[in-house]
Amino acid sequence: MLEKRWLLRLGPPVAALGALGLLASASTGAVGRPWEPPPCAARAGAIAAAAAVEAPVDPEHATGEVWYRLDPHLADDGALAGQRLEIGWRGARHHFLELPPESFAAGPFGRLILVGSDGGQASELAAIDLSAGCAWSLGGDASVIRRATIAPDAASIYDFRVDRTTRADLGVWRRSLDGSVVRRVIDPLPQDGDFGPTFTTELSWTAERDRLVVQSCGAAACRTRLFDPLTARVSMTAGRDQGELIGVAGGLVVHYAATCGGLPCPILAVDVATGSSRVLADAAGFARLVTTSRGSLLVTEVQHGDRRALRIVALDGTDEHTVEVADGLRLVPDAARSASGIRSPAGWALLAPNARVGLDPRNEMVIRLDDGAIVRRLEVSQ
Repeated sequence: MLEKRWLLRLGPPVAALGALGLLASASTGAVGRPWEPPPCAARAGAIAAAAAVEAPVDPEHATGEVWYRLDPHLADDGALAGQRLEIGWRGARHHFLELPPESFAAGPFGRLILVGSDGGQASELAAIDLSAGCAWSLGGDASVIRRATIAPDAASIYDFRVDRTTRADLGVWRRSLDGSVVRRVIDPLPQDGDFGPTFTTELSWTAERDRLVVQSCGAAACRTRLFDPLTARVSMTAGRDQGELIGVAGGLVVHYAATCGGLPCPILAVDVATGSSRVLADAAGFARLVTTSRGSLLVTEVQHGDRRALRIVALDGTDEHTVEVADGLRLVPDAARSASGIRSPAGWALLAPNARVGLDPRNEMVIRLDDGAIVRRLEVSQ
């Protein structure tokens, strides 16, 4: 079945949900009153400590991992009326928050979920610590903050913003956790007639956690920039056939081809230094990069006979193998596509019904990519 990938470009996360065919799930799972987390103690050191909590080393040590899922709240006429953020803590009850239409979530970063919301006059950032039952205010801006991420060293936040009136690109900004220092670190993306208007910009980090990845996409193709926080150097990957980003590892930008209209789709790896590219998959569904003891591996959904399977391949195109998965389980892609997230142990990939976190936690599983062992996840209570 063709899955309309480019619906993502119309304004995430609602379009991302449409690309997954999951709009019908937008109102499920949340009952009762919205949670309003009280403010945490205003100490930057405490925020950094919460963001620096390391990921579990294996599934048995994953108790307490926080997850989130963002769903659209639609009016009777189909217009976006708001967004519902569900957050859960494995082994504990989950909560939901009602957010304005122009909102986003990112993470987890340690035990934090980063939330951005815009009420029409200003954008605000907050970090929710579910285990502590509170939230830190991280400041905001009069422009529209479209995306944000916490740096791997847990010392600062990077955000992408646009002009409130014109929606012009205002670049990427770095702020200290206490908001005392805010400055632009990446200039606005130059206009390019070959790409046309930019509809979405996503922020992520390389697998090595040493460079910020900024991908900006128009109606048909994307441009990807890498920012080195140590040198402030910005580099842009070559090529005009870049589609949606899957990840960056080992100096390779791994992305879908821009020439196909949906999934399945070819996946390519572009060398940042040379601009050369190679095809890693001819026809892949959902995909993600996973860091293992053997380096970063690409795992993709493929059709294997009459069943769905996972194809696992090294980024140099070698060491390929295929693992069949249970019916009803899908590979969970990154947060930009699934509008959900949870940290998995290094070397493991998450499988879930409908390819999203938290919809059916009791049936979520993880697969260890080194040997294809599948282990049922620890239960998340509802």
